Amino acid sequence: MADDNPLLKALPPETDYISYLTILEYNLTAEQLPTLHEILQDTTLTANIGWDLVHLLLPLLPASRECLQDVARLGNPREVVLKVTELLEGIGAVDEDEDDEAEEEETDDVAEKLEELNIKDEEAGKEADPLVHPALRSRESPEAPKPPSKVDRFSALLEMLSILHPRIQTKYPSRFLSTSLQSILPALMQIARVIEATEAVLAFIKALSGTKRPRLPPRKSSSAVLTQSMIKSAPDPEGKDEALGADEVALQARLLQSFLTYVIEGYMSSMVADEDVPGLAWSSRYHEKIHPEQCIPGRRTYTELFTEEESLHERDTVIGQILALARDLKLSAEELLASITKPEEEDDEDMELPSIPTDVPLSRIGSLYLLSTMAASSALFDAPASLPSLSLVPDFAAILASSLGDIESGSTGAAPEPLIDAVLFFGSLIVNSEQGPPPDHYTGYYNLCKRLSLLSANIPSPALRYHAHILTSSMLHSHLSDGDRLAFISSTLRDCLYPNLKVSAIGWLKDEILAAERNAQAGQITEERPSTEETSVFATPYCLTSLAPYLFVSADTRIEGLGYAQGYEIFQGDQGFYSAVLNLIYLLISSPALSSRLQIAKLIQEQGVSSRFLNPILSNADVFSRSIRHGDSANDDIEENDAALASLDLLVMQVEEVQDAMAKADKSIRHLPPNVSGFGEHAERS
Repeated sequence: MADDNPLLKALPPETDYISYLTILEYNLTAEQLPTLHEILQDTTLTANIGWDLVHLLLPLLPASRECLQDVARLGNPREVVLKVTELLEGIGAVDEDEDDEAEEEETDDVAEKLEELNIKDEEAGKEADPLVHPALRSRESPEAPKPPSKVDRFSALLEMLSILHPRIQTKYPSRFLSTSLQSILPALMQIARVIEATEAVLAFIKALSGTKRPRLPPRKSSSAVLTQSMIKSAPDPEGKDEALGADEVALQARLLQSFLTYVIEGYMSSMVADEDVPGLAWSSRYHEKIHPEQCIPGRRTYTELFTEEESLHERDTVIGQILALARDLKLSAEELLASITKPEEEDDEDMELPSIPTDVPLSRIGSLYLLSTMAASSALFDAPASLPSLSLVPDFAAILASSLGDIESGSTGAAPEPLIDAVLFFGSLIVNSEQGPPPDHYTGYYNLCKRLSLLSANIPSPALRYHAHILTSSMLHSHLSDGDRLAFISSTLRDCLYPNLKVSAIGWLKDEILAAERNAQAGQITEERPSTEETSVFATPYCLTSLAPYLFVSADTRIEGLGYAQGYEIFQGDQGFYSAVLNLIYLLISSPALSSRLQIAKLIQEQGVSSRFLNPILSNADVFSRSIRHGDSANDDIEENDAALASLDLLVMQVEEVQDAMAKADKSIRHLPPNVSGFGEHAERS
């Protein structure tokens, strides 16, 4: 009966507010929530006890949602905001696998309270005892409902904040807003991988900014985004109805702008690479748009993946909502670019609440994500965008340096893949729009190519490695002179510690030689010298003779004095480099025009390519192959040994093909003067 309900029976003035809160604490169950909802319509009561109900109602979600809204609408907004931010800080501070431990501690605290109140154990076991705390009853009940997830609690608290903040009537509401935003971010970072969490934050920003855009469509997942009650809220009992100053309005707007940049940073950083789809794959989608001929027939493009795969399509949907909010909040591309390239400042733990808009920084990484999204909406979807004019140097160089680590620290390539993708997308956009470099930016372009080439060697994602390589190649060919390109290739081959980057350098060399051959003037160049203004250095023998010490590296020298295991590890790591050099030699020998123009015969003779380069590869490959076949290697994995043998056999096959090409070329040039031939060494051995 209603008269027996302790929640109704003990209503003030029957008891004081503190006593009534105690009764609520030990009698509140899901079945009592409709009754509590009716009770909370008493504005005076809710204003006095509402702030202390939030932590009791939160574990009863989703059934307690209506009561939480009552507290947000009718409770004292200043007190309730503080309680909500305190609970959000708790979500941000506790890791997911610590939840059970935290709940056990909370239940133990309740048990201690019961003991302090001298409630006997026998009474705690009685059925429907009104004084038994729900936490203890649920501990004994095998059918107790599952507690709400972090995302459910987070969403409910944000919904409360979206009701509470507009209710606060004070001269400086930004102080409350700033505190709330600082409590939301750590909690969001804990659960940003769950898309509903980001959706809840976006709904909160829309509510506070006055944006009337529709919410995201309902999701198929179990946790639906909570909708805000439209019932009228009570006025702030401590507030004064006075107009806000222009500075205060601007400060609140800036807080929301800053908050949005941190939200997109958390959302993008939480993305898990799926099918080598880093972040939003802006680089890959842009490459597909400008080079459709390079798409592999029968294989789904990245554009198709983002259209057909629900998880990827969700990324586009959410990022579109974030971009729309950025426009509503009037975040300009110029502001974002300035934030990206601004030197990073040390965090001040004792920093006071901001008092002017300029005190509120934007997230540097979040600004980069947002600016790349603006650029992608224009480049990929033809959306109108007002973007600043960017150059490779200094703009892109500054973006790269501030976002992806530096060469000296060795951190290049260690950044999150969505961030690397956004940076490379910027570079691709700029390379395809720039006509050529200013004449006084050689050092900047050279350092930029160096940083990008290191990036291409370190990125785990194959797709991003490819785009970094393509971007470096494009910049080398179009933004540096012939001599500077040769110097860059030489420096990479000489100094780089990454074999895969040396392979890239050989690829650049091959591309430059072929491009120079296509553009070469009629006539044969035989002098071993750098190019004149009319002739590319890559159309002269000098390009190869200058690089020969770094191309024809003896395998014996690399592994001399090392044991079998360490020697094989180095030889195995160098196989890609040896293979690239062999492919280059084969190409140059097989082309009569290139062989003649670059004096390949003379190069091979003077550099002792057979004795210095080819023969050590063959002898070492033979040693390692025999060792693996006889079971002398330390590796017992049959599949790995079979793969290693196949790799060694392929390398030997390449050497033999080069030897055959050298023998055929030697026969065809025997009529040339002695100082031009040069395959004699190999011909005698053959």
